[in-house]
Amino acid sequence: MNLRFLYLLPLALTFCSVVETTTAQSNEETPSTPHPVGSNDFSGQWTGSWLSCKSGHQGKLRATFCRLNDRQLEAVFAGSFAKILPFRYRAVLEIVEEKPGQLHLRGSKSLGPFMGTFSYEAILTADQFKATYQSKRDCGRWSLTRAPCH
Repeated sequence: MNLRFLYLLPLALTFCSVVETTTAQSNEETPSTPHPVGSNDFSGQWTGSWLSCKSGHQGKLRATFCRLNDRQLEAVFAGSFAKILPFRYRAVLEIVEEKPGQLHLRGSKSLGPFMGTFSYEAILTADQFKATYQSKRDCGRWSLTRAPCH
C-alpha cells in the first residue's frame, strides 16, 4: 500500500469534517435562503478536477454554487480521493471582491497544530472556477468548468 495515501487520508477526512462544521456554524448566523445574484449567476453543475502539488494525488471533482448573501457563496463539492474514497462537503466561501461575471473568493480554517491552517483563494467566472489551497503539509489546486445545459 502507498504510504503517501495513509498520510493524506487523515488530512482529507479532517478537511471534510472541518468544512461541514464550519458550514453548520455559518448557517446558524446566515439564513440559508438564496439571494438573487443578478448578472453573477453561478448556478448549475460544474465539473473538473483537483490536484495535490505535494503528493501528486488527483481526482475528479463536481460542484454546485449558491449565492447566500452579499458576502457569501455556498459551494457543495463531491469527488474522490485516491480513486476509491468518495467525498462530499459543503463550504461557505467569503466574497472578497465582486465584478460583473466574476467573484474573488478567499478563506481559511485552522485544522489544529498538526495540520496547521488550511487556506484557499479562488476566482469564479461565468464558466470557470480556479482555486489554489495550502496548508502546513499540502498545497494544490481545484479547476472546474460549468457543465453545458441540455
